[in-house]
Amino acid sequence: MQTKKENKRYYEILRAMSGEQRLKIGFEMRDFTMKLVEASIRNQYPEISDEELKRKIKERISYWSQGGFLDLWE
Repeated sequence: MQTKKENKRYYEILRAMSGEQRLKIGFEMRDFTMKLVEASIRNQYPEISDEELKRKIKERISYWSQGGFLDLWE
């Protein structure tokens, strides 16, 4: 967990970047997240087909985008 001081510094760094730099970082984070999700699913289902993998990725992304991660703190 980050402290308020760390959060403040993080936002100062982000504000100092151009919009293009922040956008690039955002896309890099998205790409990393997608690779992580894919690796997790392939680890759980080693024999998964490409079509089933796509379906499971969509399920996982949908779950998280709908606030499913909040279950972790309940």
